[in-house]
Amino acid sequence: MTTSDTAFVGDIPRNYEKYLGPLIFSQYAKDLANRITLPPGTTLLETAAGTGMATRQLRDTIAQDVRIVATDLSLDMLNIAKGKFSDKDNINFQTANATKLPFEDASFAAIVCQFSMMFFPDKLRSLQEAARVLKPGGKFYFNVWDSFEHNHLVRAVNHTLCQSQLGNPVDFFKIPYGFHQIDVIKNLLFCAGFTDIEISVLPKTSSAPTARDVAIGFIMGTPARQQIEQTSPDSLAKIVDEVEQAIGKEFGDKSIQAKMQAMVFTAHYPG
Repeated sequence: MTTSDTAFVGDIPRNYEKYLGPLIFSQYAKDLANRITLPPGTTLLETAAGTGMATRQLRDTIAQDVRIVATDLSLDMLNIAKGKFSDKDNINFQTANATKLPFEDASFAAIVCQFSMMFFPDKLRSLQEAARVLKPGGKFYFNVWDSFEHNHLVRAVNHTLCQSQLGNPVDFFKIPYGFHQIDVIKNLLFCAGFTDIEISVLPKTSSAPTARDVAIGFIMGTPARQQIEQTSPDSLAKIVDEVEQAIGKEFGDKSIQAKMQAMVFTAHYPG
């Protein structure tokens, strides 16, 4: 899989925000924000902030005098995030690579990363960078998706893509739903210098008005779209229809309800 296959660019961020935000991300963004308490006047870093779903919850939850620095590799994603805030919100936005952060050592009281660790090509390096820019005694909060077994909508989407007649398999979803081995993640955190790791397994229910919304979100709002277009550009509309039909068959055509599950990690950096 090439870098372009996992890029959130063009129309993808808009569909990601509109459809996947309420479907799978918003509940976990609230959960992350509610875990964080920081002293007044400190600074929080959000890596891979995307379209600002967690950023919005962080700003609504954390004291206004805590400055938030929200970063992402994709300017297209950040441009959507910026539109959710005013100059009074005490947020700085900038493009940044989580594996090579452009910040000085010990700059932040806490770091947050919502459903992005899975995409980092060098996960240990990203954790080492998080440890480097954290102040002693700081915390790193992040979540990752559990396996397909516990995320029923995307399991159906992935199965439909695997059964499609495209020339090459569309395997994008193996990345966001393939980094869930708790011992592997713990060992990476320990190797990066973190201690006192807290882990929560959080099952929730994803909801959508229609099966069509689910299909548009997962296909048109993710780099799965790019994989389809690279392999068979004329098949995109057909694949969306096939996913809609598969979701409808398993979950109904309207008022979709399905299990989803994520794991939340809180890692302490020694002080």
